Amino acid sequence: MADTRFSRRSFLKSSAAGTAGLVTPALLGAGTAHAAESRVLEHLGVALYTVREQMTADAAGTLKAIADLGYRYVETGLLPALGPALKAAGLKQASAYAPTYLVTGNRKAWAGGGDLLPESYDWSKAVDEAKSQGLEYLVIVYLMRGERGGLDVYRDLAARLAKAGETCRKAGLGLAYHAHAFEYEAIDGVRPIELMLKETPKDLLGLELDTFWASIAGVDPVKMVQTYAGRVPLVHLKDKATGTPVQYDEGKVPKEAFKEIGRGAVDFAAFLPAAAKAGVKYYYVEQDYCSGTPIDCLRVSRQALASLAAAKKV
Repeated sequence: MADTRFSRRSFLKSSAAGTAGLVTPALLGAGTAHAAESRVLEHLGVALYTVREQMTADAAGTLKAIADLGYRYVETGLLPALGPALKAAGLKQASAYAPTYLVTGNRKAWAGGGDLLPESYDWSKAVDEAKSQGLEYLVIVYLMRGERGGLDVYRDLAARLAKAGETCRKAGLGLAYHAHAFEYEAIDGVRPIELMLKETPKDLLGLELDTFWASIAGVDPVKMVQTYAGRVPLVHLKDKATGTPVQYDEGKVPKEAFKEIGRGAVDFAAFLPAAAKAGVKYYYVEQDYCSGTPIDCLRVSRQALASLAAAKKV
């Protein structure tokens, strides 16, 4: 994700309107005929931020197009629930983004970009919603600048994540944290993402590893997934333009840095086997910006992943 301060939340908010009236008989069963495939392809999905504008304009058609490309899953916000629409398109959802302020308590940091959930809506309600949707994971996907700080801030966040993770665990769910680039920038020699993972029990917090954001922060995604093997249930797959310099501020990353799988510098031939060995369960293709249409970009990325999965037998 790299856009304006409220880009992802604006997308999630607009999805409510875009998904209204989605279920139509013509879509039932669409995208369900798939040949036997590798585990990666069987658990391959799309992060719907990739198609945020298309979802607003034509959610049903967009979901059908994703399914027709051979993707099986999507990942998006917890609300609005997309269950009936996904079923109609032949897609599934295993994980969803929960509002960060339900964990940090900092609603002010998210003010100004659309309506927030009522103050009475707490973390337990998000967990209940996830259970009702049949999800496996909730994801804390982004920290606003007002929620960031020094190491003490991240230690406090780790404690809050552990508490939220315990609620998830008791409900039979997992909790994951999605890191962008800023969590890899060392503070007094310590990377915040490493601190948070160190200070939370493994069974209470996992990592949703994004190959692009790790790479642009100067961290090898292969080494990252190996280091935290057994603790990375979810990954975002996206490539980075060759020669892109290290950058911790996602707002300064040029749009041209985002590439389809196989058209950049990330070593997916090494990453996919490492991810499979590390126990990754779900793989989501995401491309924040596309030079062509997002559907065309998703097609290119899936074709590349299919070739790599066949070659590496993953």
